[in-house]
Amino acid sequence: MSNRGVQAAEAEKERSLTRTAGIVAFVVGIIAAIIINLTVEPPSVWGLVPIVLYAILALLGLDIVLATLGALIAAVIMTGTGPLALSGLFAQSLGSFIVTVGLIIILGGGLGQVTRETGVAEYLVRLITQTIGLRTRTRVQLGIMLTSTILVGALGTLAGANAILAPIVIPIAAAVGFTPAALAVMLHAGGAPGLFIGPFTPPVVTLTETAAVNYVPYLVAAGLPMAITTWVVGFLMARWIQRRTEGSQAYDEEALATVEQKTLGESARRGTFAFVLTLAVMVAYGIRAEAGASFAILVMLVTSFTTGLAGGMSLEGILQAIYRGASGLVWLFLLFWLFNPLIELVGKMQAYEALLDAGEPILAEIGGYGFALVALLIGWLGVAGAAVAQVVLMNEVFGPTAQALGIPALAWVLVLLGSSQIDWFGPFPNADMIGQMGLARSRDLRSMLYNGWAILAANLVLFVILLWILI
Repeated sequence: MSNRGVQAAEAEKERSLTRTAGIVAFVVGIIAAIIINLTVEPPSVWGLVPIVLYAILALLGLDIVLATLGALIAAVIMTGTGPLALSGLFAQSLGSFIVTVGLIIILGGGLGQVTRETGVAEYLVRLITQTIGLRTRTRVQLGIMLTSTILVGALGTLAGANAILAPIVIPIAAAVGFTPAALAVMLHAGGAPGLFIGPFTPPVVTLTETAAVNYVPYLVAAGLPMAITTWVVGFLMARWIQRRTEGSQAYDEEALATVEQKTLGESARRGTFAFVLTLAVMVAYGIRAEAGASFAILVMLVTSFTTGLAGGMSLEGILQAIYRGASGLVWLFLLFWLFNPLIELVGKMQAYEALLDAGEPILAEIGGYGFALVALLIGWLGVAGAAVAQVVLMNEVFGPTAQALGIPALAWVLVLLGSSQIDWFGPFPNADMIGQMGLARSRDLRSMLYNGWAILAANLVLFVILLWILI
């Protein structure tokens, strides 16, 4: 059997084991839910069984929507919720905050597609990189990482923004001798901070709304410190990985040959101007008016249409582009739609109140600072799933305790940020790492892990210090 055949067989075996483990976990969870329904009265920590099942299924690598559906079924059985009550929960979920975030993500995908089809994204990349200059490796690295930060912050997606950026910068990086491993690190460490600081990115919208803090205080206390730490450590690690891999890795002649770029017309320039101006005006207005999460919906729609019209698209063409960009993100909308009833049903068991009562003696010993660190570590290591769902889940489970301990809102939003975002960098490989490797045409997972571990360690130290100051 060829190497490819062996690898395919091993992959299929691994998938089979994952499915089997997932089925076993689901069956055990359902049995536990039936027993709880028959024997337990709220409030009880046993009400957290669906959340534990959700975490186990997600950690096993099961499709996250299936993991959420499995946990929801367990919660329905545990609470004895009938079909009519469940359908009412689904209807209410459509108006929930987390589903609003799902809509923002979908519209962000549509905006990204508009910027691609008008040439705005490519024009913006060229504008930033050429402004910084491409004469030295340092300037090229600064240009790539800053452009990634800006694009991700504007579009609200790491994969989508860097998918636009990578084909443009690979020839530039190859021309000055950067290795694929170094570029992958630049994309990951440069793009992630954009999600921490962009005013309308899904994580920031979720964090500020959940913790009830405004954007600017969030930025000062949490977003900027984590973004700067991640960016600076990633910049230095990219240099180290470049030295480590230079001579053993390199882009091929094909990458160098693609340095010729297509000519972008006047419409791309106009579209870029409209894109930047619209975002700037709406960000300024949103900050001044202290706008909530729902304002981001209007931002995505208005920016899509102003960019598309200025870029030469018709109204119908803009709508078609939005449809195409949004279609690949429908799964996230379904995930959030299912997730809200799960949280509501677990709340019916008053599990969070029972958890607070059971933990009072321990909390009295460790205090607010100790609790914040424990919550951060639990969120990082023990809560899996989409980052937005992680924030909501962490706040539901630990938020009441944080309030009871008098933890300030800015300290709590820092905990939520760290617990939901720090696992992007380790300790284990994840889809975000591998996605950036693929965009950079790298196969060096070890270098990505080295970078992730360095960023992870630096951010953990940062959080320990900041929480001490804020609490």
